[in-house]
Amino acid sequence: MSKSAAILFVHNEVDTIGWWLAHHATIGFSTLIVCDDRSTDGTAAVLSNAATLYDIRVQPADKTLPTQLERQTRFHENALEQGRDEFDWIMILAADEYLHFETARSVTEFTAGATETAIAINWCLFGSSGHLTPSAFSPVETFTRHGLLNLPDHRVVRHLVQPRHHGSSLPDPFSAMDRQATWDKSRVLHFAAGDRESFFRRNPSATPEQAWENFDRNDAHYGGARRWLPESRRIASFMTQASLTDLYWRLKAAMIHADKPVLQKLGLTPAQLSAPSPRRSPPQFRFCTLGQSPRLMLDTQNGSLVSVEAADTNFGRYNPLVMALEMSDTDLWHACLFTENPLPDRYLPLPGSPTLLPMVPLRIRIAENTVQSPVSGDDIHITIPDHALTEIDSTIGLYSRMTPFMVLTAEGHNLAGLLRGIDRLPAPDASALGCAIAMLPFEEAERLSDAFPGVVPRNVRPARPLQA
Repeated sequence: MSKSAAILFVHNEVDTIGWWLAHHATIGFSTLIVCDDRSTDGTAAVLSNAATLYDIRVQPADKTLPTQLERQTRFHENALEQGRDEFDWIMILAADEYLHFETARSVTEFTAGATETAIAINWCLFGSSGHLTPSAFSPVETFTRHGLLNLPDHRVVRHLVQPRHHGSSLPDPFSAMDRQATWDKSRVLHFAAGDRESFFRRNPSATPEQAWENFDRNDAHYGGARRWLPESRRIASFMTQASLTDLYWRLKAAMIHADKPVLQKLGLTPAQLSAPSPRRSPPQFRFCTLGQSPRLMLDTQNGSLVSVEAADTNFGRYNPLVMALEMSDTDLWHACLFTENPLPDRYLPLPGSPTLLPMVPLRIRIAENTVQSPVSGDDIHITIPDHALTEIDSTIGLYSRMTPFMVLTAEGHNLAGLLRGIDRLPAPDASALGCAIAMLPFEEAERLSDAFPGVVPRNVRPARPLQA
């Protein structure tokens, strides 16, 4: 089997770098070689945690070079030279570029039988698809509209090259400007626009509106790249949980050492954390199945949610869903959705929820009879058989599944209570911690993210409240 590497030079891409890594691992690159150019937003922490799970080789940029372009060029040249004897194929990409094959199932299959030493692959420029603010979902899922094939920008190419037969010069992205672009076999999904808010925050152009108009192309819909999502989500879920485990230990250390600088960033003091909890009694939970007969279950073979009659239950294939509702005197109830039996694949694939955890945080509005993701702020449509939640006995087994979350939220959904819960929780539970963060007030979750950049994933941070 051939060996391949994707090469990335990156600066401050904390919220999307995980998806880039997951996507290119999914399509079959053996190795991902990443140069972090002095990122200050937590990108380095994401890369460090991801590198414990996959062959991701992270290196710093050459600090002796004064400009970013010089540092990037030096890294690309070194990566090609150093990979000459190890890799059969190498590709240089940017953080907003995702390689995609129309039919091939992997890099190995795509390059099998290739007679060229360099395969040019055209850009496909994707617009914002109407998104104004950042999304926790994969760019492949979020941005689905692109410019028409005859757009001149689509003549820009990236090259899969055989480093043993490639010269010392870098592949030229503009080498095919005199030829019509083609997407028959492959394309580079170029998410240059992204959402409008992020584009204007990072764009250095003197005329940002003009740049936005150039990149925000939404003429045609394309969903072919969605076929990579199940596996890229699975890989991203491992990264999410690695980051949350890292966060647990950092918070644990801050509590043990009463780290004043960290607590100050969180807007807390040692005195606040040592004060008695104002909450008089721990939260109470009601456990329900989704439907009585049939019940909503996870089909572990294809990751879909299906209605299954009790008599048809194949316990090797179907995993019943359980919703734990935190009882409240208000119209807003917090809830967690999980499977009756622990998941081997590390996350529960609930359509509409970006949270890649075995337990999914939810927000129930009783009066409106709606279910929302606290992370996206959007409604989640769960087709419940019989249109009813069926309360079940609160067994020791169910409570044991919820124990870490209950420890973290015993004093309510606030940052001080979460830290005291961390102090009581003897071992990390990424799923419980992620759900607890998702239920924090927005401002407190943002302080947590600012204090620990790169280890509070966007897909567990609560959505910004809508302006009144």
